[in-house]
Order: sequence, then structure tokens, then C-alpha cells
Amino acid sequence: MHPSVVDVSVERDADGALLVRWELAGPPAAVEVAVGPTPEAIDHVPARVAPAGLHELRLPTAGPGPHYVSVAPRAAASVAPPAASASVAAGGGGAVAAGGGGAVVGGERRVPFEGASNFRDLGGYVGAGGRRVRWGRVFRADSLTHMTAADLAAYDRLGVRAVWDLRTDEEREREPDPFPSIPLSVMGRTEGGDGSAPPDVGDLLEESHGEQFLRVIYGRILANAAPVLGELLGGLAGPDATPAVFHCAGGKDRTGMAAALLLELLGVARPVVLDDYELTSRYRRRGRRSPSLDRLLEWMSPEAVAGVLGTPRWVMEEVLEVLDRDHGGIDAYLTGPAGLTAATLDQLRGDLLA
Repeated sequence: MHPSVVDVSVERDADGALLVRWELAGPPAAVEVAVGPTPEAIDHVPARVAPAGLHELRLPTAGPGPHYVSVAPRAAASVAPPAASASVAAGGGGAVAAGGGGAVVGGERRVPFEGASNFRDLGGYVGAGGRRVRWGRVFRADSLTHMTAADLAAYDRLGVRAVWDLRTDEEREREPDPFPSIPLSVMGRTEGGDGSAPPDVGDLLEESHGEQFLRVIYGRILANAAPVLGELLGGLAGPDATPAVFHCAGGKDRTGMAAALLLELLGVARPVVLDDYELTSRYRRRGRRSPSLDRLLEWMSPEAVAGVLGTPRWVMEEVLEVLDRDHGGIDAYLTGPAGLTAATLDQLRGDLLA
């Protein structure tokens, strides 16, 4: 049995260094680690050879912007033919090289911008048929308004072709994106047009009911925003549609629902979809007050607001159970109320899975 890399994770520590971890199947083997600014493994620069038995190492970073790391058993990396490297460069890894090993690409989940704290790459997750979601193709994010000059320079290197803005017209006017975007309002997050509390959730505005309030909002998005969500996901299909980013204000609720549906479509396991949802609580910066937050504080107690601002796993889990029970699962939902075709779903899977 030849050694093979089965998973790679990359995370930036407080000092700006990259902590790279990998899992190896088969006998112990040294691995070659290479780094680059894109998922294109063929362009990665060799950084370190880790001896057999080691499963993590720390690499200094080369500056701002995302970093991607390819890891391969040493024997395989030294004899891999160009065609195998090119296949790995498609964004997910897994191409088998001579000797039975193969390079697997991992990336920073959070793109380290200064002015957008919840800008994340949706790549790397294992999807349908064991294929991985391609790195660097689809990003989810919070508000992009406060991105710095250094952020914008790093953003340019992502090669983003489309920005989908899921906020309301009022939000876009108040905090416009720093570059052209496609307006696509996903309604149901907070209040109606007059700024009052939604009339059907008045009994949820008591202390400790913030999470239940969030559950109502997510259910409302699933029920009422299907055509808009279908337009977004359909817009990600095709050879020139990505790289793309979709975002709202906090990158949690509207963006979280869209991301969950996309990952469901790509066959990512439900627990992993929920893990991705919960990452917002880890990455999001809460230093800025927004009009939406001020209105919430008018309706409910600070304790209840804390529930609304969190990422309770049970809330997303219940909404996805409704997707299964009431809509027949993700394919039926997207080809039904969301208005997509089966061919578009196949196109998305073909485009975004390696």
C-alpha cells in the first residue's frame, strides 16, 4: 500500500504564520509541502519536506492575502508527471501521482482581510462522490465596505469575477461595496419597511427567545426567497461565473442560508455544512454598531439580541430538516420553487467539484 494524503488544513496563527496539518493514509512517509497565493498547485513553491511521522508544521507567511498549500508524499511529489500536477491545480487535490500518492491542496478558510473579518473560502470540503469543493471558486463574506487599500490589493489577486450583494437597497446605499456588484436582496432577515418588529414573531421577543426569532427568520428565507436564492446559485454556474463572492452585512444569516444550500447541493455532509455555519461566530468582528442591531435592541433584551447575533447550530439544522421534509431535499427545492433546471445543478456540481 502506498502512502497518500487524505486531508490538509491551513490556518493562520496570531503571529501571521501558517499552521499546516495533514492526514496520511498508508505507511508513514515524508511529505513535501509547497505554498502559493492561489489553489494552482502546479505554481506552488516548495517550502519544506516534513519527515515521516510528522503531521503538522508551521510556515512563515509571505504577506497579506490567502495562502494555499499543497502536500504530497515525498516519493510521489518527486516523480509526479505534469499532467497529474495540472489536475491537482484544478483546486481540490486528489490527483494520483506515480508511486500511488497524490498532492492535496488546502487553503486558509478565512481570507485574512483587515476590513472584512468573515470573508471565507468555501473550498476544500468533501462533497458528492468523494470529490472536493474547489478552492478559490466561491467565497462567502460579510460587509465589504470597510476593506482597506491593502485588502483591495489582495482581493484583486483572488480574480473575483462577480460580487453578489444580498443586502437591501437601504443597506447598499448606506454602506456601498467598493467595487461593482450584483444587487440581489434576500428578504426576511429583520423587519418590514416601516422598521417595526415582524408582526408574526411578537411572542418571540421576550428575553432568551433570540434563537427562536432567528429560527423564524431562516424559515422565512427558505419559504419566501427561493427565486432569489435560485438566481444566485444559477449565477454561479458556467465557466466564466467564478471566482465569485456573495455577501450580506454580517455574513451570517442571508449569506449563511445561501452557503448552506450551495454546500448541500454539492453533497457536503450535513454536519460539515453546520460546522461551516458556526464558523461565523469564530471569525466575525463585532466592533461596529449597525442600524439593524439598534432596531433589534428596541424590540428585545440584550440577552435575546445575543441569541440573534449567534450561530446556534440547532437553528440551521432545523431549517435544513424542513428543506428535506417539506421540499423533498435540495434538488427538489432548487428545481421547484427556486426555478433552476436539473442541467444547471449538474453544471454547478461539475464546475465546483474536483
